[in-house]
Amino acid sequence: MAKALKINPRDNCAVLLADAKAGETVEVRTETGPLSIVARETIAMGHKIALIRFEADQAIIKYGEEIGQALKGIESGDWIHLHNVTCRRGHENQEQ
Repeated sequence: MAKALKINPRDNCAVLLADAKAGETVEVRTETGPLSIVARETIAMGHKIALIRFEADQAIIKYGEEIGQALKGIESGDWIHLHNVTCRRGHENQEQ
């Protein structure tokens, strides 16, 4: 069983402490105790796993801070990375 860490109580994703294979149960350490979630795809150590279902444009929270928004729906157990996340921080004043 792979393990992951929810770093801040506000977080809606966790960081994997070991590689997780698709279909593998991941034990997430949280502030209220362990949570089990099934990885929907293979996710490498150090990467993020979704703890909830995200709608498009929903904020992704890590370290208690918004690190980006979902580009599309993301299911609980999915890998959160560049293919499904965008970040507008630092681009607020740029013309589109």
